[in-house]
Amino acid sequence: MSILVYKLSKLLSENVKILDRVSLYVAKGSLAAILGPSGSGKSSLLRSIAGLDIPLYGSIWLNGRNVTHVAPQYRKMGFVFQNYALFKHMTVQQNIEFGLRLRKLSSQTINHRVNYLLNTLRIKDVALQYPFQLSGGQKQRVALARSLAIEPEFLLLDEPFRALDGELRRFLSKWLKSYLRTNQITTLMVTHDQKEAISMADEIMILKNGRLVQQGKPQILYDKPLNQFVGRFLGPLIATPNINNPNNNQSIFEEKTTQKLSFDPVWSRTFANRSIEKFVFFFRSYEVHLQRQNTHGKSSLAFVQGIIYAKELVQLELLIVDFSWKLTVELGYKSFKDLHIKSYNDIIYVQPRSKVFPRAYHI
Repeated sequence: MSILVYKLSKLLSENVKILDRVSLYVAKGSLAAILGPSGSGKSSLLRSIAGLDIPLYGSIWLNGRNVTHVAPQYRKMGFVFQNYALFKHMTVQQNIEFGLRLRKLSSQTINHRVNYLLNTLRIKDVALQYPFQLSGGQKQRVALARSLAIEPEFLLLDEPFRALDGELRRFLSKWLKSYLRTNQITTLMVTHDQKEAISMADEIMILKNGRLVQQGKPQILYDKPLNQFVGRFLGPLIATPNINNPNNNQSIFEEKTTQKLSFDPVWSRTFANRSIEKFVFFFRSYEVHLQRQNTHGKSSLAFVQGIIYAKELVQLELLIVDFSWKLTVELGYKSFKDLHIKSYNDIIYVQPRSKVFPRAYHI
């Protein structure tokens, strides 16, 4: 059951478009994640596909059927809202049962589906409570259970794990991905978590100012972003020194530094004949190799200027002295431990990994 959106536009106010000719395709049974800054039109796109908002123009097709003007209840679609939209006068169990009872399924089928979701989503202990008695994370799981209970052909998720943290979030994202794939539910998910999108989605779509900037498989978007915006949105980029001179108004010192980088024996293979004065070049952290010793003179000396410990990674802030090049490299805890860095101003050596061709964007 595929989703096709064709040149969809929607007004936020007079002469201001929240969606501007958005076209996208989600194949049957796949999960696509929508990323973008606040106000880029992510939630408006979901609401339009669900039939809750009327687009200015454009069309929406579900499994080859034009549903642009079809009422939401006839779209065979589940929707998890950011505000949960639970029925306040119903218990958790009654909320999950609601759609099943409307479909007049047998009591045995209803009990089986509801109990499975209550147990899997870890909300069995609050089954008889009302929404006002629940935490944000519990409400979110109830809303997800209610949407999945009806076994929809299509599922729209607006920040489905926003109120969850730690182990529960990791467990549910992994379980949901498997559940959706097993049941062939075509899914569009809005999230602010880039890592979550990369790990869960078959495809990622990047929105900016109401326009679809790039769509593709996570690895393609991460390794070959169309522009700086997409590249930075999916993770940190390491820029060559002239990044601070977007108008190419470099001082004589900076210009010599840039030229020196392109002819340096460590970096020349990467930058030779690549018009470094006309482009800004970018690396990902995995394309830069760090080591404690200068092997055969093939590395650049750098000082450690900062160490930032994150949940899963360590960020090293480095200064390559020869080029006044400040860069931040992310690495795992084991790789960081193997470097035996003891303090700030410790010395480390940096070099590009073999066969690296950094991304180039016009200055």
